[in-house]
Amino acid sequence: NQGLLTDAVYHKSYFKSKEISQKLIADAGAALSAAVKRSTPAQIPVVVFNSLSWRRTDLVQCEAKLPPGWSGAALRDEAGRNIDLEIIPAKSAGDPVVLVFLAEDAPPTGYRTYYLEEGSAASSTPIGGSIIENRFLRVALGKAGLKSVYDKQQEWEVLRTDKFEGGEVLLFTAPGLAWEDPEIVTMANFDRTANHPYPVSSFTRSAVRSTAVREAALKNFQLRQRFHLYHGLARLDIETELLGWDGQKDRELRVVFPINLDDARLSYEVPFGTVEIGKDELDFTLLPLDVDTQFTSSIYGGDAPLRFREAVNWIDASSRNYQKAGCLAAADCTVHLFRDETTNPVSYPVLQHVLLSTRKSLAWNPEYWFTQAGDHRYRCALMPHQGDWRLRYRDAIAFNYPLIAFAGEPQPASTGEVMPVEQCFLRLEPSNLILTAMKKSEDGNQVVIRFYEAEGDQTDARIHLPCAIRHAWRTSLVEENQGSLALNNAGSLSLKIRPWEIATLKLEV
Repeated sequence: NQGLLTDAVYHKSYFKSKEISQKLIADAGAALSAAVKRSTPAQIPVVVFNSLSWRRTDLVQCEAKLPPGWSGAALRDEAGRNIDLEIIPAKSAGDPVVLVFLAEDAPPTGYRTYYLEEGSAASSTPIGGSIIENRFLRVALGKAGLKSVYDKQQEWEVLRTDKFEGGEVLLFTAPGLAWEDPEIVTMANFDRTANHPYPVSSFTRSAVRSTAVREAALKNFQLRQRFHLYHGLARLDIETELLGWDGQKDRELRVVFPINLDDARLSYEVPFGTVEIGKDELDFTLLPLDVDTQFTSSIYGGDAPLRFREAVNWIDASSRNYQKAGCLAAADCTVHLFRDETTNPVSYPVLQHVLLSTRKSLAWNPEYWFTQAGDHRYRCALMPHQGDWRLRYRDAIAFNYPLIAFAGEPQPASTGEVMPVEQCFLRLEPSNLILTAMKKSEDGNQVVIRFYEAEGDQTDARIHLPCAIRHAWRTSLVEENQGSLALNNAGSLSLKIRPWEIATLKLEV
């Protein structure tokens, strides 16, 4: 009864928080790009910040305003070496251009500086055919999406496209409420990309990537997808846009990737860990009947196994054979499925990201549907690997925590403190420790860091800051001290971390 009022409050609060956080990041980036060392006043520094706790070579996209009179721009590193650059032109006069490049070896929890100078970056050029490739992957376009993704290093075809093509969008009927609902879908009014003409509207290659753009007109929206294969990365990115979604009720849209494995271990990321389906999950059928929590109902998997899972950054299908092939699918979606739910389902895994689902709210005054009319955009990526998810999960986390870049202004060097061109603010080792927070303590001026062990191994953690640590404490999640920690002679810290453990430390420097 009037429950939509609280939805409006949450919505407004979210956007206010987002606006504040974006301003804080922009202000910090502007201050940093103005303070970094530069060789000449005409250089425009581009500072690339890595928020994650390992070195990364990854994609960068950022806006930059080029000075009037520049005929073009080139990008160089601190040693003057030329960096391959794609420039997306400004939409109108006075607007910024968009820089696209690969930043190499961005320091963990730190930044690296590049420099824009007047010059020329090669523009994207049209290409023909239906195949794009780099030294890692060969990708073939099909009728409804990706006909093939071939892993050159493993000599393995990643997709099995006898029924669905990779990246194809499926539309199901989704009867039921948005809450206390087993999320069942049916084949009534089923539709899919393959039922519609799906031409390639643009096929280009730049110094950084090859990109195919395709569009199809479906009944309730215009589908647009971009397939990006970067010359220096072993992954394929897919951007899916639902343009002009009309808010049709009782519909669920998914993007699917059929994986070429006869029998697979299926895993997904949860907060502070990873779950393998059929191995690590709680069996709700073993719980006693509880009418309040309804543990034995089909909602929670009591009557039948749940088909969907909520995952943080990625899902994965890997061969059960040791060191054989697998594919990890990263996405900015929340709900995922692993098996074919259409008529005559296939036996091999079909990884699916749920794009949107229009269902009826429990609200009864007024009656309300979550129709979500408008434009929707999603990102996902395929990351083939040998062995299991442990070889690519960091790349999948990085997919949702992209490198942040700040382009400065062409001006004389700052008269204040000059920052080095590269700096690491925290080194956390080994690589199976994942940093989730680094902040000022709530009480005092200490530094608080939180991390977890992500691979199920007993680990000796090593922690280094740019300056010596003077005191260190283990704390609870709310930063209550639980005991002091011994320091190494060099002012660094080592400690034992149990498998899957979450550790919170308070450091005084």
